[in-house]
Amino acid sequence: MPISYKVIDDGHGIIAHAEGTVSAKEFIDYEVAHATDNRIRTPVSELLIIENKALSLITNGDMERILELRLEIEQKPTPHRLGIVIPDSDPHAWNLARFYEGMVELHSPESVIVFGDEVIARTWLGLGDGS
Repeated sequence: MPISYKVIDDGHGIIAHAEGTVSAKEFIDYEVAHATDNRIRTPVSELLIIENKALSLITNGDMERILELRLEIEQKPTPHRLGIVIPDSDPHAWNLARFYEGMVELHSPESVIVFGDEVIARTWLGLGDGS
């Protein structure tokens, strides 16, 4: 699957990877899946690593649809910190991530920060260096 995640640290961490070409449905399915995953416990730190061009099919409208779907879910999402890592060479993904960053109410009262470096994102999230 082009976007996948694993739950780590006894439910307090999420590591997600978007690679290949992610469809809007796959991105929405990912958001709903981890929003309702019973293994996840507060406090949560999520690292979303987006490979170059992985979100080339995703639009701001798709991001808005994610917000709408999240509001429809009976189970309230677990508030968490989200670090999104995007390569410098992917301006489309950077624009989407900035839009996503503005939708902080998904992660309220926590925060969303976009990074160009995975090590810095992991440090901010307290997830170690990935080794």
